[in-house]
Amino acid sequence: MKIIIDPEDDIQYMSFYIKGLEEMFGRESVVFNHKAFDELPSEERHTRTMRFIIKTGSSERRYTIDTNDSHRVNEVLYQWCDAYGSVNANFSKTPEALQKKLISLCPSFAIQYTHPIHAIVPTLNGLLHTQRNKRKYLGCWKRTMQRPRLEAYTMQEPREGYVFHLSTLWQSDEWNRNDEGVNLRRALFIRACKALGAEMTFEGGLVTSRTGDSIAQFTDCLSKRLPADECLQKTKESTFVFNTPAYWNCHGWKLGEYMALGKAILSTPLSNDLPSPLVEGEHIHYVDVTSPTALDDAIRLLLNDKAYRKHLENNIHRYWCDYGTPQASLRLMGITQ
Repeated sequence: MKIIIDPEDDIQYMSFYIKGLEEMFGRESVVFNHKAFDELPSEERHTRTMRFIIKTGSSERRYTIDTNDSHRVNEVLYQWCDAYGSVNANFSKTPEALQKKLISLCPSFAIQYTHPIHAIVPTLNGLLHTQRNKRKYLGCWKRTMQRPRLEAYTMQEPREGYVFHLSTLWQSDEWNRNDEGVNLRRALFIRACKALGAEMTFEGGLVTSRTGDSIAQFTDCLSKRLPADECLQKTKESTFVFNTPAYWNCHGWKLGEYMALGKAILSTPLSNDLPSPLVEGEHIHYVDVTSPTALDDAIRLLLNDKAYRKHLENNIHRYWCDYGTPQASLRLMGITQ
């Protein structure tokens, strides 16, 4: 058996699934090769989608994993592949003609999927074949090697009365209006936590490269960036975590990370589908952040009701094991050992 991966896209978004393929079939079975995908238009190969072929004897199956923020299906890649997985699938917004091969996946996140020395061969192999800018290609690999390994995403007993939340203040324009969406929802949560004062210890805020008047309404929520490993540890320690649909209302990396860590999740309603719905009070606790009373009540509930938190933690981690891990994601796409 051989798994051939197109090296033309960002390794940060492929690393999660490469980890699963290596675990299932062995590192020696996974190779990067540009030529196997030359039939695809070049513009379709730089679209934050992972394309790979599994060859078994004389037969082969083609796969696409779409990690884009949008729910839209890439029609060219949909026609090319046998199975099309999407971390932001939305069947209610997808034409019926593009649903037969569409598979809803849990949100993934970038990982350092092997020890750095093991990345040398695939990096050089990919660098040899890629038609992308070589400097940008190596930059993607460098950032991936700075990410935590998947094995670091473990459940940990949180610190009582401590909440950590650090997220991006996204760019906002007339098309995505993030200042009225994800940016505002995150700010409302941060302000609510800070307002509780002695009831809890809050750490974090919003990080951004935006400047000037464009961030005036969020200056009270700004914070500094932290290394990925430090963010991960503080998230583990957090009594609970906050989630909201992110850029273009996508699930975002944070939801996947929270699931993997088995955290009690306070969330605004989700916008896209998952392999199986997250049930209120079983897997997740939903809240309307535009209601100050509802938001305060939800924060206090998760701060003070340890039994309820444990219930959510155990159920979301079980959900992750069933649907979200790299191998579980591949199984959803019909890939088995």
